[in-house]
Amino acid sequence: MKKFFTRVPLQPKGKLDKYLYNSKGNSKLQINKQISFPIITAINGYCEDNEEIEVYAIINNTEAELYNYEILCNELGEIIKEKNLICKLGVQKIEADSEQDVIAQTNLFQRLIDVVDDNDELFACMTFGTKPQTTVMQMAIQYAYRIKKNTSISCMVYGEIVRPEGKDWYGNIYDMTALVQLDELVNVLAVQKVDNPKDIIRTILSV
Repeated sequence: MKKFFTRVPLQPKGKLDKYLYNSKGNSKLQINKQISFPIITAINGYCEDNEEIEVYAIINNTEAELYNYEILCNELGEIIKEKNLICKLGVQKIEADSEQDVIAQTNLFQRLIDVVDDNDELFACMTFGTKPQTTVMQMAIQYAYRIKKNTSISCMVYGEIVRPEGKDWYGNIYDMTALVQLDELVNVLAVQKVDNPKDIIRTILSV
């Protein structure tokens, strides 16, 4: 199952804008419409017509986030209609605690790994949320890759808003999956205690 993860942004009600995101380095992420949630670029680019998917959003149930959650639901509904996708439960909420301490992040990690299974193909957006929560989301996805059978990480996206002075703002969308792969490589090299890890990493990155 293709599963998509994102964080509902913290912007106050009415402050979450739409942008046209230009893909940088991954043509699959190019989308020719204005959106608020960069994860939509991955859903649009990686899903085939009539495919069944699941979408999860980390959220703290504040008034602002619930308002932004509805925007995500609407954008998902549009792409589902355009590509004839099947998403039976819509955007499923994964509740985040309001605190940012280690216990809160551990709880979030557990809630995330509870929804990943063998044979999943995972996608995530690193754009929104607090830094600890973004880190935990990446940790959970890497956990699934390492522990679950035949589970893969297909795309991690990050949306940047470019704010040129005196001109219209626009977005860039980046495929950050290589950073996750690099982290996995570093772990392998550390376990094997290789003598020249920098040379190996440089060789792989140059391919």
